[in-house]
Formats: sequence, structure tokens, C-alpha cells
Amino acid sequence: MSLAVPEETSLAEAFVCNKAESVLSIIEKCLDNGTGSCLVVGDDRRLIGRISLDDIRRALADGTAIVDPTLGWHPAANMISANLLPNDIDRHELLRPVVDSTGHLTGVLIDRSAQPVQVAMPTLTSDDFRSMLDAFISGWISSKGPYVQKFEADFSRFVGVKHGVAVSNGTVALHLALVALGIGPGDEVIVPDLTFAATINAVLYCGATPVIVDVDPVTWCMSRESVKRACTPQTKAIIPVHLYGRPAEIGPITEFARSRGIAVVEDCAEAHGARYRGKAVGQFGDVSCFSFYANKIVTTGEGGMCVTDSQELANSLRILRDHGMSPDRSYWHERVGYNYRITNLQAAIGQSQIWRVNEVLQRNARVAALYREALKNIPDVRFPPPLPDEYRPVVWMACVQVPAEKRLPLMRAAHEANIETRSFFHPLSALPPYGKYARSCPTSIELSATGVNLPTSRAVDEQVVERVARVFHRVLA
Repeated sequence: MSLAVPEETSLAEAFVCNKAESVLSIIEKCLDNGTGSCLVVGDDRRLIGRISLDDIRRALADGTAIVDPTLGWHPAANMISANLLPNDIDRHELLRPVVDSTGHLTGVLIDRSAQPVQVAMPTLTSDDFRSMLDAFISGWISSKGPYVQKFEADFSRFVGVKHGVAVSNGTVALHLALVALGIGPGDEVIVPDLTFAATINAVLYCGATPVIVDVDPVTWCMSRESVKRACTPQTKAIIPVHLYGRPAEIGPITEFARSRGIAVVEDCAEAHGARYRGKAVGQFGDVSCFSFYANKIVTTGEGGMCVTDSQELANSLRILRDHGMSPDRSYWHERVGYNYRITNLQAAIGQSQIWRVNEVLQRNARVAALYREALKNIPDVRFPPPLPDEYRPVVWMACVQVPAEKRLPLMRAAHEANIETRSFFHPLSALPPYGKYARSCPTSIELSATGVNLPTSRAVDEQVVERVARVFHRVLA
């Protein structure tokens, strides 16, 4: 089944360009329509051919698209539409034309019935392209430049905190947060067993001792009770991770931590926009850390940010980020610091993306709802447990659980169908570098053995969900 878009609609115009259009205009259309390509027509709307971002990349690299900024350099510009075979052309392409007997374009088809589907991919649009070009042309391509400050201000406003400190990735955000809070050798830091390794690595970078706790079977995150049981006189920090967009029991955890004088560093890498008791995650911790890796809800390719309401901590984070150098005295290093800075180019993309974050969250929620409907009657498929009213999760990646013994056959079948899936993270306790810190964590083990992440991006539509459902039916039913 293909998605038909009538040519006369404004939506179809996003997939069509005139051979006289500029390369920049066509790049923007190819980005915004989500297919990476456009159909090329003449002034009379007769179909000439197609052009893709890959075509343009090659033409920019060899200079032909610079010499001729329209499509004069592209073979499609010189094709004769009468030679096209409307019933045969591009039958394996994602974007396909619908033409009449005279070769005029009457509509387009978006056919994802056989296209390879990634589990995640960044959503990059013309807005991001313009911001990145602006930063590039300005010459401010390193860590100085106006987009860094704009990104910090806009993202901290999105979270609802006073200060944002942008850094090179989410892992260093966690490390900087712990260092700024004075965490070091002899200190214990509580971390969940089910998380990406960056969480525990940041603790080890500081020379501190990670204390692993199991996750809750409903939230999939650490709970106040698990933190309380693991707490000792040496506990100096807690890192609650909001896993797969699902908030931890962050209110009670921070209340308990403050009663003991323990710092809280929220790991919000996968939960941009999630809320607990009406407050956005990131507002609860002494410092909260976000990732902007390519598969995240807001992306800069690589990148991260520490956010905090504390002016003192924000100042410390900025000094540590920039080699420990005084902001008031050039090349005067007040403490050992790090080169953890983000570039102006990255920040330009991130600052542009913030304005679309709610759109991305709504899209991901729609994708998850499509999966839920398509898979609901398949035996042994479990969806994420519903959370109590005070939790407001977001969808980072749509996910399900299946019987452990069937997960590998399922993922292999999906791979054969050109569909990428991913298993949940391995428990930290099961990974070789962290064996000395391992604890008994049965919930983490069960989730890790049964969880599957499904493709979640704007490349996922009803056709893709139908393909995924066929794989699930074949393997599980």
C-alpha cells in the first residue's frame, strides 16, 4: 500500500520542484518532505525526473552545483518526459510520480512498503539547515558564537530552569555535574542497573564508587524505596535516569535526598519534555543533564547540556567546561578543568530544533499509538505499563516486551524484512567493567531480556507499522 498525495494539494508541492529552482530551495524541500528527494517538472508541469540529496551532495562536492545553481547540471534537467514510462518508472523508489497519458504530474506516491527502516533517525529541516548555514557563514564555528548562548537560554527556558550550560555530549554533562558537586574518591553514587553505560562511567571518571540498584517494574526507573535501601553514610549523590521517556519517581527521590544532604543529578537524556507532578523532568535535580545525540528528541548530532537553578553551580560548570579557566582573566586557570565545549555549529542546529520539540513528541506518540493498535492482539506482546496520574511520560522510542526466547528470532526476522530494531540496554551488573559493583536486580534482568525498541521517526507511517506487525505475527503468532 502506498500513500497517495494528489498533485494539486499544497502537500504535493513539498515533493515537487521546477527545473529552474535553486539548489538551496530544492535542498530545503528534500529535507522538509522527509523523503530526501523531489520530483522534477518543467514549466508545463510535465514530469522530467527526480533529484535526491545524494545527487546534490555530489554536485556540491565537485562544484557543478556551484557553477550552475539551478538544475542545469543535473541529468534530469535534460531528460525528455515523453521517454518516461509512467507505469514502470521508479517502482522501487520511496517517492514515486503519478502521471497522466501526456506525462503531466497528477500526484505523488510515498511507498515505504519495501524501504529499509532505521530504528531512529534525526529529523532535520530547512530551519536547521538555515541556522547551520548562518553559523557557518558567520565564521563562528568553534565554541564561541551567538548560537551557544541562544541554545542555552532557549533550552533552559524549555525545561523551566534558570541556567543552561551546553557541552559536547550527554556523558560529559553527567561528569561535569558530578565534579561541580564535589563528587570524588570515597563517595558513593547510586545509579540504576538498567541504563546506558554513560551513567555509571561518569561516576567512575570521578573516582567515586557506583552503587547499583534495581529498577521498578512499573516505571522502569529507580524508586525512592530502592534509593533508601542503598543509602549509606558515604552516599553523596543519586543519578535517577528517566528511561525511554518514562519519568522516575523523581519527586520523592529528591525529597529523600535533600533530607539527607545528598545531591541529585537527573539523567534526562531520553526524556525531553516528560513531566512529574506537573513539573518538567530536569527541574528536580541540583543539576540535570540532557543528551542531544542524533537519535534523541532534540539533536545536535553530538551534544549535551547541564541545567540548574543555582547560579553558583552554573558558574562552576562553565569554568570546568572551559579548561578551568577564569572567565575574567585570560589563560588564568583556577582549577583543573576540561575541554567539554559545544560548537556554535552544533548549537545552531539545537536552537532551531527546540521550536519543534512538541511537534516531535506528538509525532512519536502517534507512532507508538499505531504500534499499539497493530500489535494489540498478538500473543505475548506487552506494552509499557501505564503510569500513575502524576507521571507524564514521553515517547523517545516506541517499545514492547516479548518472550525472551522469541526476541532474537523476532529481531532477525525484522532485519530480513529491512526493518531495524534494537534490544533494551544490558543491565550494568551484567557488563564486564562493572562486575565488582553488581547487585541482584531481577526486574532489570527481565526487562533487558525481553525489551525491543521499534522504529520511531517521521519515516514511520501506517505502511511501516503494517510491515512490523507482519513480522510480529509471523514470529509470535
